[in-house]
Amino acid sequence: MPQDHLLPDLNSARRTLSPEPTGGSERKRRRKVLSCYDCRRRKLQCDRAMPACSRCTKAGQAADCLYIDDATDLPVRHADSAALANAEFSRGPFEGHQTRPIQAPAPTTVDTLSRLEYQDRRIKQLETALIQSTQLPSQPFLHQPKASKFPLTPESPGAIVEQSSGPLNITDRETMLLRGKSFKTQFHGITHPGSLIAYIPELSAFTKETFERIPALLRIRQDMKQLEDRTPYAASLSRQITDADLKAQLTSRAEVDQLVQLYLDNYDNIYHIIHLPSFRREYNDWWTHPQQAKGSFVALIVLMTATAQCLQPTEPWLYTANSSTARERAISAIHLCERWLEGTSQKHVSCVDFQIRFLMNLARLVNAHKFKRTWTDAGTMIRFFMAAGLHRSPDLLRKPTSALDKEMRRRLWAAASEFELQAAFGRGMISAPFPQQSDCPPPSNIHDEDITSESEPLPPPRPSHDFTNSSYMVFAADSFSLRYTLNTVLNNIRQTISFDDAKRYTEEIESHLSSLPNWIGTSSEPPRALLSITLRQYILVLHDRQFRQAKSQYERDFSKLTLLTTASKIISTHKDLVSRGCRALQLLCQDQLRAALSVCHIASTPDPSADALLTNMIATNAATIINDTADNLTDKITRYGREQRQLWIVLAANGFMKAKRDPDSRLLYMQEAVDKIIRPYYKIMACQEETPTTIAGDGVVVREERRMEMPNGMNEYLPDHANGQAGETGGGEMGVLGFEDLAQWTFEDWGFDGVELGGMEGLG
Repeated sequence: MPQDHLLPDLNSARRTLSPEPTGGSERKRRRKVLSCYDCRRRKLQCDRAMPACSRCTKAGQAADCLYIDDATDLPVRHADSAALANAEFSRGPFEGHQTRPIQAPAPTTVDTLSRLEYQDRRIKQLETALIQSTQLPSQPFLHQPKASKFPLTPESPGAIVEQSSGPLNITDRETMLLRGKSFKTQFHGITHPGSLIAYIPELSAFTKETFERIPALLRIRQDMKQLEDRTPYAASLSRQITDADLKAQLTSRAEVDQLVQLYLDNYDNIYHIIHLPSFRREYNDWWTHPQQAKGSFVALIVLMTATAQCLQPTEPWLYTANSSTARERAISAIHLCERWLEGTSQKHVSCVDFQIRFLMNLARLVNAHKFKRTWTDAGTMIRFFMAAGLHRSPDLLRKPTSALDKEMRRRLWAAASEFELQAAFGRGMISAPFPQQSDCPPPSNIHDEDITSESEPLPPPRPSHDFTNSSYMVFAADSFSLRYTLNTVLNNIRQTISFDDAKRYTEEIESHLSSLPNWIGTSSEPPRALLSITLRQYILVLHDRQFRQAKSQYERDFSKLTLLTTASKIISTHKDLVSRGCRALQLLCQDQLRAALSVCHIASTPDPSADALLTNMIATNAATIINDTADNLTDKITRYGREQRQLWIVLAANGFMKAKRDPDSRLLYMQEAVDKIIRPYYKIMACQEETPTTIAGDGVVVREERRMEMPNGMNEYLPDHANGQAGETGGGEMGVLGFEDLAQWTFEDWGFDGVELGGMEGLG
């Protein structure tokens, strides 16, 4: 039976408990110990109650009541319970997921399993004792909170009350985005890139002052909102979608062929969830006999075209209000498939049903559609896959299953688990705990032509330097355990990471990076680039935290240099791909913003003791990194018509860094940032499509004849006019724009301070 690589080898541990008999005599079998240790030692009857028997409870020794299976594994009777509890809690509740330590000595304990079981019971008993003994100081006017099973975090209101009497011994507060009020809130965790703004506190003041002094951005956003209000977007459908509706979405074979090939060239080399020979055969049969095609296969083709819409080399780009025409077509196709999927049965599913659900999530992500729901939708997808057992090894299937179907199960699970982990990391959340239940091995590094539905068994895998469509998922599986552990540790609000831990994790990541093969061929460039970017994101988050809590100048400089080097490599990787015409990762990844904010963080944080050479190097390279990031995001906005807020954060950070070095030109740098952010708006408003593609309520694609009324003269947005109107931001403009929208651009309601959150009503 396959063994879970995340769990210890329990069979070997059990074997150590029963050594072979010596001297030819058979060892006498022991009965299972049911009484607690105290009652057994005193030879008294025990009622075996949990967590403490009644005899020990009456004697006031409930905390010392232990149940031990093996008498040889005696507890340390005189250990301080409170000290043990603190020692265990300081490790964090997810310490068991640690990856292999570099140059760690091999374990020497013989009774590994027995000791682990005893320690697990002991921890539970100490938790119970700690809860019972935890009392806040008597405060007649404060409500006494109930004791928690877990220790309080530095941000907890109870912890603030306890710490108010003594010095606040916190080196690095939890950073999170918790915005909104009542139940209309949004939360993003520590690894979300926006959390870095908490450590650049003057950036919020800089952006707010920019809006006050230069109203051009407010004015153009007001006009854009009016344009959006009178523009019909791709609407949701009111009736059930049939297979005929899906087929009506695909009319021109030349256009469909181009989009399907774009998908295969870009995303199939990353998430290889189809078998190419089988797909091409069914694809050609569909065009030959369209009336015989299954609705599920047509839905798969529709989602492939939706995923590739914004990858087209379309010039010039046209827009429907604040969304590109290509993106609108993609959203229309996604909505069509969503409604079709709602009407299908889940009783008799096949491989294509899982492919459709994965492509649905991928299409939403690369088209910036319902982006805030990526993590929740990914969790729903992973549970759908687990409900079908894709997380278990296909070799466990009892009924005859072809080698091809088993391989497809491995591919689909690898793609879904990788997608969910990336979504959790981007959201700043702990990933779903599926690795503890999963024993599905990674896909095989084989070419699709090497396997057919009649193949039995699978052909031997190709060498690691031989690139196949599955190579990305094969090598991503090598670092999955490390990344899952890091994401859990970084988003664990009770976990601390020392400088040695950060260095050890960095060495492990670098080890994985150095093991990536140098594949040959242009099709291998996006997968290899994504493997390196995915790993380097964790280095950024690790050293962003370590830079803030460094205890020495050496630690601080080490993290600075690591952050600068890593951010530079990430942005240069994106720049090289775009220069070659490959924009798959530009639309798929969200790491550009994290890299830009990381260098802004270290460049804008005062450090009088820092080496002058390092400071100058950071200032020079930070400007290059942020400018390249701004160019990348500007191109992304051109394809989407949206995502301007990410670009604004980068441009504001760039202006803020320049203003820190040259305070006298602060207004000039504000104007520069505003000019760059409103240029994409110029293009969007000037390139409106007069007959946008929409979907009517009956599910039919229509072309609506409409004449777009442009704002009176684009010259009113030019810098000279904006300077002349400085300080004239009236209440009407603010009302049209909406306070919530403005607050997102000035970071006013991004609640970071735990002390402030504890006393705020409605959490912002």
